[in-house]
Amino acid sequence: MYWPRYTSNRRTPPHTRAAVSTQQPTPRAHTWVAAALAGAMLTGCTAARGHSADPQAAAPPPPQVVVTETIQHTVPVYEEDVAQTVAVQTVDLRAQIGGTLEQVLFKQGAEVRQGQLLFVIDQRPYVAALQSARAQLATARANLQQALEQVQLAQAKAQLASLQATLVNAQKQVQRDKYLVAQQALAQQQLDNDTAAADAAAANVAAQQAVVQNTALSTQVGIEQARAGVQQAEAAVTQAELNLRYTTVRAPIDGVVGLLAVDQGNLVGANGELATMSSVDPMVAQFHMSEVTFLGLVKRAAAIAAQRGTTALTVPSFQLVLADGSTYAHPGTFRTLDRAVDPQTGTIIVQALFPNPERLLRPGMFARVRAKLQDRPDAVLVPQLAVQQMQGVKTVFVVAPDNTVSVRTITDGGPYGQFFIVQSGLRAGERVIVEGVQKARPGARVSPTLRPAPPLPPDTGRARTAGAQPC
Repeated sequence: MYWPRYTSNRRTPPHTRAAVSTQQPTPRAHTWVAAALAGAMLTGCTAARGHSADPQAAAPPPPQVVVTETIQHTVPVYEEDVAQTVAVQTVDLRAQIGGTLEQVLFKQGAEVRQGQLLFVIDQRPYVAALQSARAQLATARANLQQALEQVQLAQAKAQLASLQATLVNAQKQVQRDKYLVAQQALAQQQLDNDTAAADAAAANVAAQQAVVQNTALSTQVGIEQARAGVQQAEAAVTQAELNLRYTTVRAPIDGVVGLLAVDQGNLVGANGELATMSSVDPMVAQFHMSEVTFLGLVKRAAAIAAQRGTTALTVPSFQLVLADGSTYAHPGTFRTLDRAVDPQTGTIIVQALFPNPERLLRPGMFARVRAKLQDRPDAVLVPQLAVQQMQGVKTVFVVAPDNTVSVRTITDGGPYGQFFIVQSGLRAGERVIVEGVQKARPGARVSPTLRPAPPLPPDTGRARTAGAQPC
């Protein structure tokens, strides 16, 4: 308490006032002490009230979460391999002759039909070349006709016949002269003259026979040369026609033409690339498959084919998972495979054929080919929404029958629709949190709301929960 102090008008010595002020508290000091005592009393009262409150009345309610029960179902077991799509046919469109590219008669990236006209190269030089070749062919045929008539040979034979007649006449004259000389009716000089004329006629006949033989040989050579000239001219006409035909480039297959390698109006050379086209339906997916998987897949396809009365190549054995994670709508079949297994990797190159009616697949796309190896009965499936993944470890929050939460680590057997196949860590019928995981704590209670499991992939039959019998 503060007690007032009375003083008289008498002055107090300085040393006396100092002693008094050090022995008795001032009004400011009393005020600070009172405030401290009041604060201490208030703190004590508050602490006392806190210890006396009901703990159950202060606890918050359990957080609301959404749970789904794991299910049990027979699921197919797949193996996935990285694949790349390849066109069944890829064709480089090239110019077979040189010239100016005058026309481009298609839209880049458009689908064309086999035989459709795509490019036209300047045809005028090749039209002129064809006309020249045809003129040369006509000349060669005329030369052949002249050679076949054999005029020189006929003339030589006619002259030979004339000389042979002269020889016969001379020989007969010699016979007559000999008879007359024997009768002494003709001088010997005349006989000698006629005999010399006969010998000269015989020599002329022999010479003309050689001329005829030489003319016949020359005529035959001329005929063969004329025929060769005709064949050469015909070949030139054929080449000119081909060159003229090469000025138009048509689609060799049904497919899609890519971007132009050279624009209209440019000069292109022989064998110059114009564009590339490829077939689009069906499409090939090429990938490497392990030897063990290949053997199992072939055996399974053969068994199914035997049941259906078909061949293994027609059995749909593959699924295609696209880059965005979606599954391609059309299953694939075997197309072909490499001749041997790579001994270094133990894999073999396999090609699967996929229908492409929607033209969704294009060459060069990366995807995953999924091959069904077997059916796994009574597999446990957990919704993918319930699975948390960190550093390669997958966990789920499980809600026990008393609504307490625990964390489980699971072994993932791969995706299956909107589920993961659980190899270990969960049993069928257990409740897992699919919404509100951030509000759950291990060991704490929650207030669960049950949500049905997501639908299974199409054509998978019916799932069964724990305790149910397989269908």
